[in-house]
Amino acid sequence: MGRLAEWHRVARTHPAVTDALLAAALFVASLLPVNPPGGPPRAPLTLAAVLLVALGCGALAVRRRHPLPVLALTTATVVLAQLTGLARGPFVFTMAIAAYTVATRTDRRTAAVAGAVGALAVGVATIATLGLARLDPAAEVLLLWFGVAVAFGDAVRSRRAYTAVLAERARHAEQTREEEALRRVAAEPVGPTGPTPSLNRLDALVEGFSTGQPVRWTVAGQPRPLPTAVDVAAYRIIQESLANAHRHAPGAAVAVRLRYDPHGVTIEVRDSGAAAPPAPPPSAGLGLLGMRERAEAVGGAFTAGPLPDGGWSVRAELPAVEEDAE
Repeated sequence: MGRLAEWHRVARTHPAVTDALLAAALFVASLLPVNPPGGPPRAPLTLAAVLLVALGCGALAVRRRHPLPVLALTTATVVLAQLTGLARGPFVFTMAIAAYTVATRTDRRTAAVAGAVGALAVGVATIATLGLARLDPAAEVLLLWFGVAVAFGDAVRSRRAYTAVLAERARHAEQTREEEALRRVAAEPVGPTGPTPSLNRLDALVEGFSTGQPVRWTVAGQPRPLPTAVDVAAYRIIQESLANAHRHAPGAAVAVRLRYDPHGVTIEVRDSGAAAPPAPPPSAGLGLLGMRERAEAVGGAFTAGPLPDGGWSVRAELPAVEEDAE
C-alpha cells in the first residue's frame, strides 16, 4: 500500500511524465511477438503497423490536455488497424484509456456519447473484418471493457468533484473563522492610546497579578511572532485565567506555562486551590465561556476543570503553523 500510494503521488505530481511512460509501455507491449490467448495469431510486424501503433499510443501522452481529440484519434487508429489486419493485441486498449480520460475530464453525457460512438465504430469494424453477422464473444468482452472504462472514469470524476466541494467548504469555513477572530480582536475594549494585548507583555501582566498572590511563569520552545488574532486570544485567556484564580483562589500559588512548537502555542494556567472553602466553581461563568470562544475563534481547543489534588487548571491549544514548517 505504501509503494502504491507513492506511485500515485508521483503520478499526480508529474502527469505529463506519467502519460509519456504509459504511452511508451503500451507501444512496446503492442509490438511484442506474443499471440493473444484464444485468438488468432498476430499479423507480421511491418513498418505500417509500427507507425499505426506509434500514432495511437503516442496520442496518450496528451490525453489529459486534449481528451476528446485523443479518443477520436485512438478510435480511428484501432478501427484502421482492424480493417487492414494490423491489429496488435494490447494496442486496442489505447481506446479504453482514452475513453476513461474523457469520462474524467468531461460531463457524463459527453463521455457516454463519445464512448458509445467509439464502441460502435470498433464493433462495426470487427464485424466487417471477421465477416460475421454479429459480434463474437471476444469482441463483446472488448467492448464491455470500453464501457467499464467510461463508468470508472465517471466515478473518478464524481469523486474528484465531491472532494473539491469539501475542500472549498473547508476553505470557506477557515476564512470565516479567521474573519470572526479578527472581528473579535477589533471589538476588544483596548483604548486608542493603550498597548495592544500581546504575549510580548506577559511579564507586565503577570506582575500586575503578583501582588498578594505568588505567580510564576515559564516559557518552553522558541518564542516567535504569532498571528494577531492568536496573540490577542492567548493574552486574553491568560489574563482571564489569572483573574479567575485571584477571584476564586486568593493567595493560592499560580503557575503559567507557555509552550511554543511548530504547530502553534499551548497555554496552561494552574492554581493550587483556595485555603478557605472556595467560591462556587467558575465552570458555568462567563469567564470560561469567553475563553473557550476566544480559543475556538482561532481554530483552537480549550479545556478547564478542577485538579485531583485541589486547585484549578485551564489549558488552551492555539494553532499557528510556522511558515517554513512542513
